[in-house]
Amino acid sequence: MPAGEGVRIAIRSARSADSERCAEIFLHGRRQAFSWQPADRFGLDDYYDCVREDSVLVAEADGTVVGFVSLDPQAGVIHNLFIDPGWHKRGIGSALLREALALLRGGPHPVELACAARNAAARAFYERNGWTPVSTPSDQPDALVLYRLSRAG
Repeated sequence: MPAGEGVRIAIRSARSADSERCAEIFLHGRRQAFSWQPADRFGLDDYYDCVREDSVLVAEADGTVVGFVSLDPQAGVIHNLFIDPGWHKRGIGSALLREALALLRGGPHPVELACAARNAAARAFYERNGWTPVSTPSDQPDALVLYRLSRAG
């Protein structure tokens, strides 16, 4: 897929050698996305805990992983989607979502994901990509909004 400036993005299944890079993207992405939380709340090891049971796809540009999505095909759930900040706004997140959906469609469950209610940028991204909120967040600081796909993606 084109990513601008002559760079092509390849999406593939993650390999064990990708884990360290994905952990870095996850750490920095969570610190940015959850800016209301203290930065030291997040650590590199969080990635391994959060994707332990998931399938992971990575987006790669010129041999470097620039983003990833993790999902549970059995439950029909996308758990994590993070892009290196230097690669935002190039269609990588949308491409990862499309690939994840290709793996999840046809399963016994509706495809879902949850997003931090306070993460306005992520919520706008999901809604632009055809996801509809199906829950109302509570007033809690870490409240989540549940999304389902509202149209063919």
